[in-house]
Amino acid sequence: MKQSLLLAALAFILCLAPQAQAVEQSTEYRVKAAYLYNFAKFIHWPDSAFSGAKAPLIIGVLGKNSFNGTLKPLVGKKLRGRIIDVKYFNRLEEVSNCQLLYISSSDESNLKQILPKLATRPIVTVGETHNYVDFGGTIQFITKRGRLRFSINLDIAQSNNIQIEAQLLSLAAKVVKGKK
Repeated sequence: MKQSLLLAALAFILCLAPQAQAVEQSTEYRVKAAYLYNFAKFIHWPDSAFSGAKAPLIIGVLGKNSFNGTLKPLVGKKLRGRIIDVKYFNRLEEVSNCQLLYISSSDESNLKQILPKLATRPIVTVGETHNYVDFGGTIQFITKRGRLRFSINLDIAQSNNIQIEAQLLSLAAKVVKGKK
């Protein structure tokens, strides 16, 4: 009898484990969505990054979409006189007219091909793979002491006339500059 109860309890716990993991991932991506919005508040793109004066600020996701709707509340918000829109891209060739691009870890094996192709465009790229900013990404999510933080490659931003305000730079765990 005790063994049956123990097995039932174990089965119940195992059934909850994927749900707990999904909730944890959902929370992680809600936080990342908030970071993306806040990054945009402290970044200035050149006029050439937009198709016109009234063009929206586009936050894009390249690769697997792990945000599961957490970016949806950003759609329609106004930031610096521009309405925010969110677009999802399966392939690099689809990325156009995007100012802030999150590159999913599902494209980690392709970063050495993706980032150089974006390096000449006024797009702030954001990722979470190891050494992302060293590979040429603009902003990298990192975890320090259990907290989500970020690093910034200022050289990449400046090479595309993208200005990052001092307030955002001061919050970064690491700022890469002078490596050109």
